[in-house]
Amino acid sequence: MLPEERARKYIDKMLDESGWDVVNRDDYTTSHSAIAVREGLLKGNLEADYLLFLDGKAIGVLEAKAEHINLDDIVVQQAENYTTKLPIWCSCWFKKLPFVYISNGKELMFRDLRNNNEEYEKLSQVHTPRELAELASINSYYVGLPKLSRKGLRYCQYEAITNLEASFRDGQNRALMVLATGAGKTYTACMSAYRLLSYTPARRILFLVDRNNLGRQAEGEFGTFRLTENGDPFNTIFTTTRLKSTNIPLDSNLVICTIQRLFSVLTGQELEEGDDDESIDESDATPIELSKELKLPNDFFDAIIIDECHRSIYGRWQQVLNYFDSAKLIGLTATPAPETLAFFNNNRVINYTLERSIADGINLDYRVFRIQTKASTDGGIIRKDEKIKEVTKFTGSVATKREVEDREFRAVELNRTVVNPTQIRIILESYRDAIYSELYPDREPNMAYIPKTLIFAQSDAHATNIVEIAKEVFASQSDDFVQKITYSAGDSNDLVRKFRNDKTFRIAVTVTLVATGTDVKPLEVVMFMRDVASESLYTQMKGRGVRTVGDDVLRNVTPNATSKDLFYLVDAVGVTEHEKSIIPPGTEPTPTHISLKMLLEQISHGYLTDENLRLLASRLSRINAKSKLEQQTEFVNLTGIQMKEIAVNIFNAFEKGDLEPFVSVNEPNLSRKALVAMLTNNPKARNYLLVLNAGFVTILMPGEDEIIKV
Repeated sequence: MLPEERARKYIDKMLDESGWDVVNRDDYTTSHSAIAVREGLLKGNLEADYLLFLDGKAIGVLEAKAEHINLDDIVVQQAENYTTKLPIWCSCWFKKLPFVYISNGKELMFRDLRNNNEEYEKLSQVHTPRELAELASINSYYVGLPKLSRKGLRYCQYEAITNLEASFRDGQNRALMVLATGAGKTYTACMSAYRLLSYTPARRILFLVDRNNLGRQAEGEFGTFRLTENGDPFNTIFTTTRLKSTNIPLDSNLVICTIQRLFSVLTGQELEEGDDDESIDESDATPIELSKELKLPNDFFDAIIIDECHRSIYGRWQQVLNYFDSAKLIGLTATPAPETLAFFNNNRVINYTLERSIADGINLDYRVFRIQTKASTDGGIIRKDEKIKEVTKFTGSVATKREVEDREFRAVELNRTVVNPTQIRIILESYRDAIYSELYPDREPNMAYIPKTLIFAQSDAHATNIVEIAKEVFASQSDDFVQKITYSAGDSNDLVRKFRNDKTFRIAVTVTLVATGTDVKPLEVVMFMRDVASESLYTQMKGRGVRTVGDDVLRNVTPNATSKDLFYLVDAVGVTEHEKSIIPPGTEPTPTHISLKMLLEQISHGYLTDENLRLLASRLSRINAKSKLEQQTEFVNLTGIQMKEIAVNIFNAFEKGDLEPFVSVNEPNLSRKALVAMLTNNPKARNYLLVLNAGFVTILMPGEDEIIKV
């Protein structure tokens, strides 16, 4: 290597260690805030050995010489001459570049030209971008960001953070990171938060989670994140608070909480620990209202990182996020919906799909094992005089009775309104028999150590049925062999931890609690005993199995395993065989915010607006359509009129224009009251409507089914 090449190599390393991205002239981009361009072009075809840029604007030069050349006046004159030679197409912070470095690879000299009396000083290292920005009194928000090192980061994480910062420097205030499940979204967020707090004026960041147990998980990740300048954990450098009350310590740099708890902080309403354990209810679209007297200023947070942002926290709760209008919003998701992209102004800074993550070896692929039964494909018939149990969902009461006539049920009704225990048993038996014959034939057969299996059920009641039948199918195993992980099952965090680590806990049955964000690396089988229409939810659920795991870690919980090189998706309902839906924003039906119970209460008090009357007619029509003849007859016995007749009368009255305008509940409104008098004066009829609306579950005893194919 020539002496000049040795000096250049040393200078490149020195610049890199100080946070400068060293690139050739043709490779210049604005993706990093601090860039040192080799052979930077100047006027008159001159070239500066290194031209330094902060935030896309030139700030200084570095003249490099061979090791044996002294840094004398000739070198100084050459370097300082370059400070006035910027071409007109090159942005700069000052017309004359203020900072000059000269180096021969052994020595480094520096001068600030704005101080005429100042001489060159000897340095051991080039200034960091932040130090140089402070010397120049530059106040640009992101100017102090050093080059992001690839060390310790996957390329997708490096790309996400680099593009995020470039996006914010370009003036965007919202950005979406789409990173596949298992690609390390939270780790990426840790690095983003660390850099914002370390190198920009940001002093307080909110990490928003979907539910409380994901907050605990995030708190753990920030506590173990050590990709910092000195290797210390994030939470020892910056004060990290997972919020459990309405008080945010003012010295907190990172606040972790749910949107529900943030709302309680803003409004001063108390929220008990555990009240935000559940996910956001996406079916409730009633917008949250904020009062004028709020407990936090709108600039309290400099940035808000929204975990699992594909969920509807920006719909019902959008007012809470919009209140902090000066904060940068960063979304994290593996499955963006169209409305997610719209919320983040279509500024998707990375799109790292599950397919890419599998190709890169970050995640594992899967194979489908299909179990098809006649009932789950074609539905079935409940025979006349067949013994059944009927559960009234509104009250929870259970009655044993006999079916009065033959009644067909569709496959889509299974485990919603009809429970067929035989169908559940056949599926579980087929899975049990295939584990060591078809799925894992190379493993020593041992039913005590079947692969960790996660089953998605239709509802909590369905999950209970699966657990009870699984205990019979996998007989002679431990009491904790199969367990529910649902909101009704106790401490979900403890159950997930046990499922992840315990040898004896082999099958977990859930609804959606373990569908997003939960990491169980030894999981080898994901079974669908419910269908899924949403592409986003399906990808999240499927993604529970993609995590890689070391062989030793796997054998700690599954002793007869060798390694995990794929996972099995056991499809018992045809979930893999149809297209999933992605609803574009603006095409979904307008949600009805009022419940039937509240609607009937308002009507009983005479609040008979056009909207309420039309809602009542619509709901009566729907309830009538799904009711049995005996139920329709019971309603007539209570009211003297059919449900559909009340609905028709209301629609006809609007069509004919027979109704006086509704001005106030205090007016007579006689023609309106006449349409609903049979309900307003009849609490029993109103209660019966609520029972019919909630519906019933028919439990067969035990039902019939047969295998079509496995």
